[in-house]
Amino acid sequence: MKYVMLTLLGFSMLAGCSNEPSTDPTASAPIAASSTEEPPTAAATEASSLVIEYVWHKAGENFSQDALMEKIALWNEMIDAGEYEIPRANILFPRQESEDFDFIWALMWPSVEARNAGWSYWNANDLPKWAEATAGILSYDEANAYVFELSRQREATLVSTGETYENEFNFCTYNEGKGEADFAVFQSAHTDFINGYEAENGPSAYGYVLLTPTFETDPMPDFVWLDLWASAEEKADGIGYFEGSELQTQLADMATCNVVGFAGLNIRS
Repeated sequence: MKYVMLTLLGFSMLAGCSNEPSTDPTASAPIAASSTEEPPTAAATEASSLVIEYVWHKAGENFSQDALMEKIALWNEMIDAGEYEIPRANILFPRQESEDFDFIWALMWPSVEARNAGWSYWNANDLPKWAEATAGILSYDEANAYVFELSRQREATLVSTGETYENEFNFCTYNEGKGEADFAVFQSAHTDFINGYEAENGPSAYGYVLLTPTFETDPMPDFVWLDLWASAEEKADGIGYFEGSELQTQLADMATCNVVGFAGLNIRS
């Protein structure tokens, strides 16, 4: 199964390469010291009530690259034909193996109300067809669907039209004596750091959002910072630039973060 997922990742990356801009993207600094989401180039025109839902999925014994792509096409047909408000969706493939899931289906909703209405319609109308079509290929448990409020903080400077991208979730808790005032100072320093880098090296496709859980979990993070890059190369360059910087020291002094990275594939936009 690990081999199949790696093969699929390779396929996804190759599929996106032909759509990459001709200008070499220059990475900016990530917040990666110490989880619909959307690629970093999407316009910020939607209402502030946007939520992103992450649905954990398991691959079945008949899972394959072709089978997944076939089911993605079927799913989009069902979403188009039904009463859903899903402007964007992605599939996330973990960069580190997880016992909890093999991949994650990420859904963008205009609001929690739209999300709840969509699931009600799905369970009443489309679930039986989907369950039959995906038997032995993939599965999910609605209990493992996690909704976050989304707040865009930085839009990418460089426009990328690729179908693939990279992300990194940072689930962070404040160190003793630190809090929101320190976070505000850090955000300002982060903005200056990226702006200075891009002034020196050219525009990048880096962006980030903040996520707020709509569910209770223990421990509850003080903030969830989601980094977005156009490619694995851009991510690696950005992390390399960030490591050893004063900004990294500032982050480590402020918070302790659990970092989880994924390769993303845009399946609906």
